Amino acid sequence: MNDETRNDQAGDSSDTLTALLKLAGPSAEIEDDIEKRVYANVRREWSRGRSRSTTVRWALPLALAASVLIVFSLNESDTVPQVRAVGSVAVAAGDAGLAVGDSVYTGDVLDTSNQRGMSLALRDGISLRIDAETLLKIDAADEFTLVAGRIYIDTGDLIYADSHVTVITASGTAMDVGTQFSVRFDDANMSVVVREGQVDLREGRRIYSAHRGDKVTVRPGTVAHFETIPVVGEHWDWASALAPAFEIENKSLLDFLKWVSRELGLELKIESDAMRMETMRPRLHGSIDGMSPQEALDAVLATTQFKYSIDSDTITISN
Repeated sequence: MNDETRNDQAGDSSDTLTALLKLAGPSAEIEDDIEKRVYANVRREWSRGRSRSTTVRWALPLALAASVLIVFSLNESDTVPQVRAVGSVAVAAGDAGLAVGDSVYTGDVLDTSNQRGMSLALRDGISLRIDAETLLKIDAADEFTLVAGRIYIDTGDLIYADSHVTVITASGTAMDVGTQFSVRFDDANMSVVVREGQVDLREGRRIYSAHRGDKVTVRPGTVAHFETIPVVGEHWDWASALAPAFEIENKSLLDFLKWVSRELGLELKIESDAMRMETMRPRLHGSIDGMSPQEALDAVLATTQFKYSIDSDTITISN
């Protein structure tokens, strides 16, 4: 980037910030040095947001303008509140625009219309996977607005915690009770499919509860439609393809098998207690990066004395 381009972008940033502050209206008088420091902080954050990929359409300038208003009205502090990251990119498929490890923030809008999806690692071990052709806004670390497309959420061990994830669409709201589930929104139809646990779906004054294997579709002004969907198979393949890689280095085989079974929607069964103890001892080495959960299962077990079989929704480990 040449000096002229930098100067043009700096001028654009300055003009945009000035317009935002004018929209905020008159404020109380503050000392010049405080005003300059606050303005510099806001400008720095705005410039940082502009340098990010267009995959994320930042709402950050408005949030920072609101922060300035708070500082002005209180007239007691010259520090702009920091915008906190709610997670980071775990998988970026195709030309995602965001790289693995990049942070995502409250107010970010993620648009996967030009690539094959991505997955985010959120707080408390929550995995959020965003299918292609999806537009999603991050309202908070545990609240999302699905404008269009499909997402998958795995809350992991939160089934034992007093915490929920909420997904909002124009047709209804879904709140999980410790689960793996997907939400799709298309042409006013909102569909929730539960792989594990329970999801409560609110449409207007109606509340529906969906459990393992349930698919619930709602549309404003109509009665919800229930059907049964297998918890294993092609409906979930897109989410498995976006699964963050399991770090096998120095992990036990049992840890790996638990991860695989969860990603494939299978119940893990080990033939005997003695065999379970054996799976706890080995320490794995290497990497399964780039492999699907099924491919990783075949590769890892090929290096052990164990074998597996899958019957319906159960994976059985034997010698």
